[in-house]
Amino acid sequence: MLLSSLSLGYLALNQVQADARASIESSLAEQVHLLKQLYEPLMAGLKPLPLITSQQRITVLDPLGDVLYDNKKDSRLMENHLTRLEIARAASGGGEIGMAERFSATLNQEMLYLALTLGPDSSRTGYVRVSMPLTSIDEKVDRVRDQTLMVTVLLTALFLLVGLYFTRKIVLPMLQITSASRSMAAGEFSLRIPEDRQDELGQLAQAFNQLAAGTEKKMLEVSARRNELAAVLQGMTEGVVALGKASQVIHMNDAACRILQISAEAAQDQSFASLHSHEDLNQLVKQGWSSLTSGFQSVQLGDRSVEVSVLMPVDQAPTGMLLVIKDVSELLRLERVRTDFVANASHELKTPISALRGFIDTLADDEDMPSEIRTSFLKRSQQQVLRLGAIVQDLMQLSRLEAGQVLPYTAERRVKPLIEAVYETQRLDAELQQIHLDLEISPSASTACIHTNQGDFSQMIANLVENAIQYSDAGQKVLIKAFDQQNSIVVQVIDQGSGIPKKEHDKIFERFYRVDQARSRDAGGTGLGLSIVKHIAERHRGRVVVTSSLGTGSTFSVTIPLV
Repeated sequence: MLLSSLSLGYLALNQVQADARASIESSLAEQVHLLKQLYEPLMAGLKPLPLITSQQRITVLDPLGDVLYDNKKDSRLMENHLTRLEIARAASGGGEIGMAERFSATLNQEMLYLALTLGPDSSRTGYVRVSMPLTSIDEKVDRVRDQTLMVTVLLTALFLLVGLYFTRKIVLPMLQITSASRSMAAGEFSLRIPEDRQDELGQLAQAFNQLAAGTEKKMLEVSARRNELAAVLQGMTEGVVALGKASQVIHMNDAACRILQISAEAAQDQSFASLHSHEDLNQLVKQGWSSLTSGFQSVQLGDRSVEVSVLMPVDQAPTGMLLVIKDVSELLRLERVRTDFVANASHELKTPISALRGFIDTLADDEDMPSEIRTSFLKRSQQQVLRLGAIVQDLMQLSRLEAGQVLPYTAERRVKPLIEAVYETQRLDAELQQIHLDLEISPSASTACIHTNQGDFSQMIANLVENAIQYSDAGQKVLIKAFDQQNSIVVQVIDQGSGIPKKEHDKIFERFYRVDQARSRDAGGTGLGLSIVKHIAERHRGRVVVTSSLGTGSTFSVTIPLV
């Protein structure tokens, strides 16, 4: 068997040697043709030759045989190659490949050369040559020899395996159990041992599989609970930080990273104190370790207010602590807003109520009051009642807008009729105060449509017009102007009043804020009109801005997207 294998290997060696030689020559022929396609246009255009990295040696010659490029040697140090056998054969071959096998004095080894001419024979531009050491063929023969030897060894091993079959039949189950044990030790519990034996090894395999199945089930349950806990932690709005015994970070959820402005990856296994500069938070952690009890404290983190709960394990030897951090900055801000709102609303309601009580007390105490004075008191009482009603109505409207109790605007309405209706209503009031109210609607805005309802949009424009009339003097003008701009409708209310200081521009949209307190109250304003305008504009996915300065009047611009 061994002799047959060696004989077969010898015959195969000769055949492979011939095939390898033919394969190398074919490969080099393909390469030299590709290089001809690459260099021929470059040589014709006298362009720089590209540098090519290749295992084969590549040489480019000019028509006289001087070396222009060689990727293995410096072409400047190489002699003329016109008389080289492969070049001479290519020059006389009528476009055929010139091939030669000879010793290379440049590389000092036997080489196989293939060459082609560049350009037509009538105007030849040079030669391109590819060469390869003949040692490559010897290397292939050596590989075949090694493969033949390997086949012989495998055949010998086959006979040995037949002899060891029965021995391995006994040892194999033990090897399987050993392998499965190692897999389980590495955390892989899905591997099972065949239970096709009825002897003691079969019973051992069955017991091992039961152990692996039970352990795998427990690990899956633990993994599921861990994933559930991770999902809960990531979904919490409160920040959660788990610290180890050395106060190193074991886990931080997204909320904690956001509140503390720390990256979870960068914080892992790092000292908690080194990740931030809030000394109050560090002191709270130190107190938790020293007292070994849970605690709670409000901490100021820069411009944010947070509530931090320190949770310690109930066992006698705690190995870590849990920090629960709740950002209450927004809650405190809303509480301040609520407090200010209640105070401002109470102040605004107090004025008409006090006036009403004074009028009523005067009327009740003086039964002989002249009728014209009594009538005056009643009219003034009526004005205060109307003002009180306006304040309550605006408060209800503002509360409804801020609470999101307004249904989405789905109705498609033309803007022009809504603005014209407001204009007609406000024009009479303006004339009574000797103020000229004008309306300008551009042709393109006349057909513009938005999603709105008639009440909210009209109230928004009416509030702006009333505000402009209120702060204008007799003889001045107020202009309502509408035009489209970048897929939006812009409605402007322009007055010639006293103007608004630039520092007041952001404040005028706050509740109960008045630039001129006395004038606003005398005119019956509630101080809520512009705040309502802002909320209605935002409900329309738009915005309201003011452009004004003292002595130049004011321009309020509402921009709302078109349908």
